[in-house]
Amino acid sequence: MESARRVPLGRLPLSRALAAACLLPCALAARTAAAADFEVESTTGVQAYEVAGPWGDTNIERRRLLQTLGLAVYNLQGDSAPGEADYSATVRLRLDADFGMNGHLDGAQRGGETDYSIDGGSRYIPGLREAPLDLMYAYVEGRNVASGWLGFRVGRQYVSDVLGWWSFDGALVRLTTPYYVQLEAYGGLEQRGGLPLSTSRFERQGIWRGSHRGFGDDRTQPGSAADFPSYQEADLAPAFGVALESAGPNYIHGRLTYRRVYNLGTSVTQQFPDPDGGVRTSDESRISQDRLGYAANINKPDLGGIKGGVTYDFYNQLVGSFYGGLEVYAGSRVTLGADVDYFVPTFDADSIWNWFTHDPITTITGRAAVDVTREIDVAAWGGTRMWIAEGNPEEFGAGQCEAVRRPGCVGATSLDPNDGDLRDYARDEKNRATTISTDVLANLAGRYRTRTTSVELRGMLQAGERGRRTGADLSGEKRLSGQRYALGARMSLYDWEDPLRPDRGATSFGYVLGAGYRPGEAADFKIEWEHDMNRLVGQRFRVVGLVNLRVAP
Repeated sequence: MESARRVPLGRLPLSRALAAACLLPCALAARTAAAADFEVESTTGVQAYEVAGPWGDTNIERRRLLQTLGLAVYNLQGDSAPGEADYSATVRLRLDADFGMNGHLDGAQRGGETDYSIDGGSRYIPGLREAPLDLMYAYVEGRNVASGWLGFRVGRQYVSDVLGWWSFDGALVRLTTPYYVQLEAYGGLEQRGGLPLSTSRFERQGIWRGSHRGFGDDRTQPGSAADFPSYQEADLAPAFGVALESAGPNYIHGRLTYRRVYNLGTSVTQQFPDPDGGVRTSDESRISQDRLGYAANINKPDLGGIKGGVTYDFYNQLVGSFYGGLEVYAGSRVTLGADVDYFVPTFDADSIWNWFTHDPITTITGRAAVDVTREIDVAAWGGTRMWIAEGNPEEFGAGQCEAVRRPGCVGATSLDPNDGDLRDYARDEKNRATTISTDVLANLAGRYRTRTTSVELRGMLQAGERGRRTGADLSGEKRLSGQRYALGARMSLYDWEDPLRPDRGATSFGYVLGAGYRPGEAADFKIEWEHDMNRLVGQRFRVVGLVNLRVAP
């Protein structure tokens, strides 16, 4: 179920009027409060389904509820005028609850995912919460201040550029010049999971971090960090960044950006406790991420476009990614393009994964799209993806066994890491030569559209020496009675295999049936039934109901 409401403040029910009250001080500061515009929006989503668990044939039930509530106040300064300073405030909360937690645990393990005192903590997962609430964003914004030179945001906000999506609590100031250039500077605290009203979505990868509140004091929580050394305690993360960005003309855009984030607080620096149960820690200020990036694109509607970007990771001292693309508009009906994407996994500087080799993945593709008629269009996309590794994974373990003269062993997992011969073998460059595995990629799509009907067929292939995945799906929708009613369906057939796990290969078939009703502009209703089946998970069912409500002043 999903709903959205936009209503004048005077028509708000009591609960939402209370939510709006948090921004009243901003409204009172405006010269003409009566001229301010208010917007309230809520979204509710409910779904129920089952997934295969990590314990063999265990089925994990999911009963998920997503609820967001947003409020925005515009024109806090009073009447608005083009080019004049204007001020606004906006806030959005999200509740992402899973009431299926613990549902697959019975007997002595019931409730064990969230209660450490149950069954000796054998199923306990630190940081797992049934109904986490996070503040998506909440900020006050000013635009066109000082005759258009200045802009600012204060509060929790997002930054999105070539360095990726990122969120922080703090202030951002933007200086826009009349010379097609603007300078941006920001600073504050990175949003991190485990802190109040926060999520871990925007942290660097490679570390498990969260709140240790209750450790040692609450019987439902672990006794100390030594029980889960890899579960690092969340703490404040000071951060700052700067960016130089173009501000016109509109067919060209470029942005040079730099960002640095620090780790504070205590970090456990070993994977397993000492024999006495203790762990070594570090509590000094240290780098979390330190990166620089640049991206640019040029697009001319009558010719085509070109784009490119690159990032550099100062902590790892390597180029973390780069991409480039060329698009040509070959007449009014044909678009041709080519793309290259290079990516090296990099992690938070506290992550243990920085001790392991991490090599690049390079994807090179070409594409074409043709509007055959007004109703029919087709598109094709294909290329290669190269996976690079240091050494040959299939031969390295056998070479280690030969180096220490132990036939029949299975590699380093059964050997003494302090063995000098083993260390010499691993450090010998001839045993670490770069190897490349290549996958072939292909996608094909065709679509037929009219004002009331759409039909689409899509197929894909990814194949290489490490495995194969291929399949297709067919979908369609028919709208009736002036688009008041809608009927839809989708069928899919996919097959995959993995040479490393031949028992996990399978063919999967699924279908979705849906119907919708839209009585007017203010609301629409949808319901979908989904059924998927393959030999690994058997039969899986899912029912989703959606309700959208829109009320505008």
